[in-house]
Parts: sequence; C-alpha cells; structure tokens
Amino acid sequence: MTRHTTAPDTAPAVTTDTTDRATSTLVRSGGTAALVVAGTYVVGFAAMVAYFVPQGLVSTLEDPAGSLDFLRDHHAQLSAWYFVLYLVGGAAMALVALGVGARLAAAPTLARVSTALGLIWSGMLIASGSVALVAQHAAVELHAQDADLALSTWVSTSVVQDALGGGIEVAGAFWAAAVGLAALRTHALSAGLGGLALGLGAVGTVTVVPAAAELNTSVFGLGLIVWFTWLGVVLYRR
Repeated sequence: MTRHTTAPDTAPAVTTDTTDRATSTLVRSGGTAALVVAGTYVVGFAAMVAYFVPQGLVSTLEDPAGSLDFLRDHHAQLSAWYFVLYLVGGAAMALVALGVGARLAAAPTLARVSTALGLIWSGMLIASGSVALVAQHAAVELHAQDADLALSTWVSTSVVQDALGGGIEVAGAFWAAAVGLAALRTHALSAGLGGLALGLGAVGTVTVVPAAAELNTSVFGLGLIVWFTWLGVVLYRR
C-alpha cells in the first residue's frame, strides 16, 4: 500500500509575514507623509507672515475690492501657496490617515473611525484648494470683461473655499480627537502625543464660534506643526 503524505501548510505564516511587512510599510509611509504635512503648514505660515501680509493681504469679507486687487497683483504667488498648502497637504493627509489607522489597529473601531475622518479631511482640503485655484483664475479673467461680476464671483467662491478648509477646522479636529482617544486606549502612540491630539481636537472644534475662529484657527495650525512633526518621527522610526 502506498502511503500519501501531505506537506505542511505554511501559507498562513507567509501570509502573516507579508501582511506585517505591508502594515509596517504603510505606517512608515504615513510617518513620512506626516512630515510632509507639517512642512506644508510651515511653508503656509511663513509665506503668510513674511510675504503676503507685508504685501497688503486683506480679508475678502472685510475688503472685497482690496482682496481682488491683491489677487490680480499676486495671482501666481497665491496659486502656488494654495497648491502647496491644500493640494499637496491634502494628498499627504490621506496617507497619514491610513498609516495612523494601521498603527492603531489594536482599537479597531476607533482606528476605522479615525481613518474615515482623516480621509474626509483630506478630501475637503483637496476640494478647498481646487475651488481656490479655479476661483482665482476665474476672477482674474472676468475682471478684464466685467469688474462687478469678477468681484461677486471672487467673494462667493472665497466663502465656499473657506468653508471647505481654513474657515473652521472641525473635520481636522474630529480626526485628531479620534486619534487621541485611540492612542490613549491602546498605547500605540505615547500619552503625550495622544493628549496633544485631544487638545488640538478641542481647539479646532471651537473654531465654529465666530468670535473665537481666527485665534483658534491659528493656534490649531501652529499646534499641528508640532504634532505632525512628532507623529511623523514616531511612525517612521517604528
């Protein structure tokens, strides 16, 4: 009688090893992307303080005509600013959301929630930057034909762009809060990193209050530079 033997099944171990490597790569890629996001915030704040404000940048709602004139004189610079801060930053944010979600897998529900919120925030940033770039081009082109139409177009589209990203920071605040809660529950990230995320979540949520929006938006943005830098180093090293 011929006895048949079956080779031991090693597929699960191979699959697990492959999955672990893929997860590690995703987490480290998220760390690199977090440093990119921090860099876009640094560029954004530096350009605002060192160039745009000294050149006479004014709020669209406070001085619509002056804002449109500033756009016409600095169209290329504003386009580059929005491209870096919103399009590049928004795209990198998608990878950060995925990497952080993978790192927080020990709390699967919160990990999924944080990933979803992070991807929503990423989409809103990209949409905000896209609206801004198209609106700037439209306003400049329309001004040569109809100055009043250009002004009304610029004001209305600026409101839409601001609502998607920059005017209030609720989407980013909710994502930070979810990450902070998951970090404190799982210890996958340090308590300091999780606590800072919760604090930024609270600050960002307060931006829905008109009287506190401007100050809290600045605090939220500056805090994110520290947090994304810290997060990026932690994710990349591990």
